[in-house]
Amino acid sequence: MTRHRPTGWNTWDFRGFNRLTYLERGRTRISLLYAIWDEDVPPPTPDSRQIGRLYDCFRWSDVTRLGPHAPLGLPAELELKAGGTPYQAVAVERDGALELTVTPLAATRQRVVFMLTAPAGETPVPSSATAGSFAGYRIELRGATWPTDYFLNIAEPYAVGAPGQPASVRVARGRGRRPAAGAAGCGEATHRESADGLVGDGALRDAPQAMMRAVTWNTLFDTRRHLVSSPVSRDWCYDWRGVIVFCWDTYLVGTMVAYESPALARFNFEAVTAAVDELGFVPNYYMAHGARSLDRSMPPLGAYLIWKTQAAAPDAAWLKSIYPKLRRWHGFWMRQRDGNGNGLLEWGSNAEPAYEFPQLVPYNPTLRHSAKACMWESGLDNSPMYDDVAFNAEKNVLELDDVALSSYYAMDCEALAALAECLGRARDARSFRRQYAAIAGRINALLWDEEHGIYCNRHWDGRFSRRWSPTSFFPLIAGVAPRERAERMVREHLLNEREFWGAYVIPSIARSDPAYPDNDYWRGRIWGPFNFLVAEGLRRYRFDDVAAELARKGLEMFMRNWREDGGVYENYNAQTGRGGDVWNAARLYHWGGLLVLIALQELIDIEPRGFLRLGSVAFPEASVANVRLGGDTYDVALGAGVRVRRNGRLFLDSSVRAVVRLPLPTQPERPIELSAAEPGELRLYEPGPTPRAARLDGRVIAAERAADGSVRYRW
Repeated sequence: MTRHRPTGWNTWDFRGFNRLTYLERGRTRISLLYAIWDEDVPPPTPDSRQIGRLYDCFRWSDVTRLGPHAPLGLPAELELKAGGTPYQAVAVERDGALELTVTPLAATRQRVVFMLTAPAGETPVPSSATAGSFAGYRIELRGATWPTDYFLNIAEPYAVGAPGQPASVRVARGRGRRPAAGAAGCGEATHRESADGLVGDGALRDAPQAMMRAVTWNTLFDTRRHLVSSPVSRDWCYDWRGVIVFCWDTYLVGTMVAYESPALARFNFEAVTAAVDELGFVPNYYMAHGARSLDRSMPPLGAYLIWKTQAAAPDAAWLKSIYPKLRRWHGFWMRQRDGNGNGLLEWGSNAEPAYEFPQLVPYNPTLRHSAKACMWESGLDNSPMYDDVAFNAEKNVLELDDVALSSYYAMDCEALAALAECLGRARDARSFRRQYAAIAGRINALLWDEEHGIYCNRHWDGRFSRRWSPTSFFPLIAGVAPRERAERMVREHLLNEREFWGAYVIPSIARSDPAYPDNDYWRGRIWGPFNFLVAEGLRRYRFDDVAAELARKGLEMFMRNWREDGGVYENYNAQTGRGGDVWNAARLYHWGGLLVLIALQELIDIEPRGFLRLGSVAFPEASVANVRLGGDTYDVALGAGVRVRRNGRLFLDSSVRAVVRLPLPTQPERPIELSAAEPGELRLYEPGPTPRAARLDGRVIAAERAADGSVRYRW
């Protein structure tokens, strides 16, 4: 059973970012909550006897600015408002001690309050008005005191500050208490890892930090299942009364954070994959208090994204532990989701086992075994693609062969084959490759609409669906589309401003679809996952200029929202680029940051097919530092040329803009792939004993050994 045992201070508690908790090997030792007391709030009704208000539950609507937050601990900095008064909270950990300061940013009579919320039943022992002990920890106060002549109606032990003044608290281990050693991935290694986070400049100025803050401020610890994960939003967990992990959301966030924190990436991959042991598939949702979807899964992106983050330097021991679960999940799809037996897949929802979740009934009266539940399995909850599609209750699926799910399955086959080969399981690898070839053939034979030049969902009666979405481009990620089909789709559909292109891209349904004006969730809005997946396909087929423009458009839309209101939105308006124009676009939902990841990938990325890709011809000038891939740290600058440092040393230098694809060590026979718009020179400063040849526009470029030991390519 997967268990995480982190040690250290962090904002682990789903009930509020204003809660600081110290974990020791995954066990809560002490928790502290900061709140704001306002005695000037009048009673809510004339006959009420209670005056004042304690602001102790802050939601994302109360946040005015997300500050820095280490991936798996502190420091953490936040600005928020209480009753209209702005505050700054800064928390750091030094030698195992928490140091927290809360400061009002405007004149006020409100008071800062510190509450000791765990362990329950403990009583503080004051040694003075500003010091004492609690649960084996020393408490030191500044600007606040234990209650002596000013009292609040608070059950937990507390200290209260002076009106309108900053207050600080230090919580340190008492004598005889020492940090736990070997904290299973957290602790000292975590703090070293977070010391130098991602930093962007130029077009990427502030962007990597924004992407990471939406994740790290939502990274929580499930105290029941003992799992660290980064749920979609702390607000969602608060509403659901526990840490909630969604399937493809969590795999995608693991991929995002791998650029800065490989440890947090693994925790997320492990947390969501852990459910396979119980169900045989990764459920749609998976909650701390035991609730989970017993009838349906979600897009099978796990193997693809795990391999994408591992391909540069596979950790065979870790992959060996997670591979059986991914393999088991893979088997679920053909057994359960090929209702018409034609070898293509449909989204579904099983009738058994039956289960109830009364909390959801007011919102979702039918939890399972319905067309709506099938749509939830797709992750595209209200997509017009599934309007009026029949649900087959006998086969438990929609009567629609789905181009997205069939493409995901092909991607799963490829990734599992690579994982199996890495682990020395040659028989498995051959089996997955046969499965890949079979489904690729069926996608091309049955889901290509030659009349319109696009891959389409297909009704069981043979009709092609006319509801086109970005999923039509997913055969590119899977590599199943012939080149001429890929070119036609990109030219006639993706770059067509009447369908998918425009000032803001990519809408979740074609602009020509009658549901596009709805501007409601998956009915016309822009989503980070769609942009990310389409970009993956474009780069696989070497549509690098199109991918660069997609990345630029998405980044500019993201950053405009971030700079205006601090939002990292669940989805965005495809006409205006605004995230906050509708109620159901959560303001701090981590996968909005995929729009930043796509832009970072213009400078550096791992391609699952076996390349480290560096540079861009068409993306604006930008740089990114402290990218962690394959055990190395990279700094990439894109200006008139491309310059890359690896582990602080010059690694690659191109005199002109170029895309450089360096084969990974697992691809010993491949040449370097180059793309450039003008003559230039590339130098590699760590070429290895036998330099590879390079290829540009089909022409082979020989390697030239320079006097300084570098290798030069000229074209």
